[in-house]
Amino acid sequence: MIIVDNQKVCSAVVHFACQDNLEQCPAMVQSVFDGSRLSEFHTFLDNVMHVWVGLGKEDDLSLLQVKSAAALASKTMRKLKQTEYQVDASAVISLFGIDSVYDLTSGLMLGLYQYEGCYSKPKEKYQYTAYLQGFEDNHQEEIQEIVNKSANVAQGVMMARDWVNMPGNLLNPVTLAEKVVAEGKAAGCEAKVVDIKQAKKLGMNLFLSVGLSSDYPCSIVVLRYMGNPDDKEVTALVGKGVTLDTGGYSLKSREGLINTKGDMGGAAAVTAAVCALAKNKAKTNVLAVVPIVENRLSNTSSIPGDVYVAMNGKTVEILSSDAEGRLILADAITYAIREEKADRIVDVATLTGAIAQSYGKIRAGVMTNNDEFEDELLRAGARAGEKYVDLPTDDEYREMVNGRVADLANSTRSGCGSIVAGLFLREFAEDHPWLHLDIAGVSRVDKPVYEFQAEGATGASAATMYFLMDHHFTAADRF
Repeated sequence: MIIVDNQKVCSAVVHFACQDNLEQCPAMVQSVFDGSRLSEFHTFLDNVMHVWVGLGKEDDLSLLQVKSAAALASKTMRKLKQTEYQVDASAVISLFGIDSVYDLTSGLMLGLYQYEGCYSKPKEKYQYTAYLQGFEDNHQEEIQEIVNKSANVAQGVMMARDWVNMPGNLLNPVTLAEKVVAEGKAAGCEAKVVDIKQAKKLGMNLFLSVGLSSDYPCSIVVLRYMGNPDDKEVTALVGKGVTLDTGGYSLKSREGLINTKGDMGGAAAVTAAVCALAKNKAKTNVLAVVPIVENRLSNTSSIPGDVYVAMNGKTVEILSSDAEGRLILADAITYAIREEKADRIVDVATLTGAIAQSYGKIRAGVMTNNDEFEDELLRAGARAGEKYVDLPTDDEYREMVNGRVADLANSTRSGCGSIVAGLFLREFAEDHPWLHLDIAGVSRVDKPVYEFQAEGATGASAATMYFLMDHHFTAADRF
């Protein structure tokens, strides 16, 4: 729990300090602590434990680094077994003001994230109360509101991490659909489930070509949050929900099968974002459209060489049954446009290994047909502390999406895997403003890149989607 209270006095205090502004630290601390980025020092002064966390040089400091420093602080306090402590954020607030509240809050919370796992003896949960200090007293109520909103976003990110980390036999298409509906309703969203019978009636054959490979029934879950009745524009966040991906007849390697449980990171991200928007009563209109399947090797699986007719009438040649994500997303995008009447589309998916090979664990790929929409996304990503790289859409790439016996092919014959995947999905956007996020590289980490990450799932793009839709998180966020 994080409470804004300038007057609270505890037996432990966290301080932040820039490398070139250490004169605020006691002389004894200055002699042993240099304030370099993510350095730390703790000692007792007058029977109070003081922990200093370094921010590095002031001119180089970013809010992303503040978030990491806050995460390091909370982990240090857990290690020191402190359950109630002050967080003196004055050094950060003097530089960034109200903008720093989200990063301080989310850093403190995400730094403590641990997947509970499936142990016979559950790990003991760490309970804490951090008192955030350093704001003007007359702004405490306003700051507490922003802390609470930030906490809802961070809780969504942690929920997304939990789902992606969960074993595939425990999070199957039925249980994931139940979780999306339950979380959506609890947050105040309307929920709808499109079942197999309805999908067949709608002609969602690309979706069904994957979903019917499993004995677990597939579905499309829709969450609706209409928080701005004065604006008719509705944005659909479409998240890939493959709970288990064997690759089908294009079977994955042994190594590839180990992490196949996490192929629903896009579904987790869009659910987290929409639920946080609803909890925070954001002034926006948004949908989560979540196609949920398993991709199994079975006698009902699609086979390379097969051809299916998409919901929008285009025919698709299957070159790889392991390129299943774009198939379910394609019909889900069409559903969002034609049935839910969405005006703008964002699809989010752990889509291609190629994006991970190109940009590693640092940046997700983004593709668009509308530069202004992409500018909004990049601003939201910067606010969330998530990085993106623009993928090209040159006309010369377009022919790589063509099939030889159908309108389109679901995979590439000649490289450019991430670009081809995005261009395939563009074929279903019907000239609506559209963004495609390939988060395959950043969705999970074996070794955390930032202090606010943990081994495993990262909850990638959930916060970006939130800030894409909430332009009034604070006064400084309005655009």
